[in-house]
Amino acid sequence: MIVHHHAIVVATVRRLTSEIRCEELETFLAGLVDAIGMQALFKPIAIHGKFGFTGIVGIVTSHIAFHYFDEDRSLHFDVYSCKPYDLQEVLKYLDQYWNIERADVIFLKRDEGPIIEKYTYHNHRLSKE
Repeated sequence: MIVHHHAIVVATVRRLTSEIRCEELETFLAGLVDAIGMQALFKPIAIHGKFGFTGIVGIVTSHIAFHYFDEDRSLHFDVYSCKPYDLQEVLKYLDQYWNIERADVIFLKRDEGPIIEKYTYHNHRLSKE
């Protein structure tokens, strides 16, 4: 079944910049691809730039990308796919690495209108607004 689902996560995280390594981020992205049942197009790439970290991995059905900003420990994370995936599983996996303090989530179902669903993630729980 083809869908057009796009999760946009904006989170404040507890993981400190000093605890982050590009190699770990690449492993993290590869693990997320597996955790949500996707197939990678290419190996994940992560870099440390002027303001923080950026990472991306292409998946057969689209992409997964993020930006992490050192200054305020904010994480901006996208998962776009034409194959269905479990939003709760995405947040659970993100939380395991980043230790999410709080996140706002928009889930776009472009194939259905689009439909925009809003969620919050706090204390390891995803709640629909």
